[in-house]
Amino acid sequence: MVADVVLYNGKVVTVDARESVAEAAAVKSGKLLAVGSNEEITALIEAETKAIDLKGRTMIPGFIESHCHMSLGEGLQRVMGIVDGSHEAGVRSLADILAKIAEQAKSKSKGEWIHVHKEDESKLAEKRHPNRWDLDKVAPHHPVMVTTVGGHFAIVNSKAFEVTGVTKDTPDPMGGGI
Repeated sequence: MVADVVLYNGKVVTVDARESVAEAAAVKSGKLLAVGSNEEITALIEAETKAIDLKGRTMIPGFIESHCHMSLGEGLQRVMGIVDGSHEAGVRSLADILAKIAEQAKSKSKGEWIHVHKEDESKLAEKRHPNRWDLDKVAPHHPVMVTTVGGHFAIVNSKAFEVTGVTKDTPDPMGGGI
């Protein structure tokens, strides 16, 4: 059988039960046709085959991953007092997001958390996230946590660091940073 694509001179991670690594792989109609030695797999090359020299690089299987970000429903936002910091909620600048936080600070008891979600610096006039010092100005007596639209990280104020016990000596979590 003729392969559409042959990748050779590489390290082909097979993810089989033996965790074997081959030198080459052949693909036909978007599916793996064969994996093996350079000699075995390059024998499948014909005029219409696209041959790719991996030059020692590693080839791994493709992964299909849903990567879904769960966001909170509007009802839960109202119940928990979570602030919508999105562009869709009218947030166009740091001043807008900070005004929403200041409003929450006035209506909550000192020490009560203020949560903002869906903040997107790419849609803010300043093209930057709020920082700890921005948040400290509008809510110095409340721990504040602003999560980004992608949900990959959060910005907190000094009070949040204080109440959670995070200091400059706290080690970074695995895979993250403070």
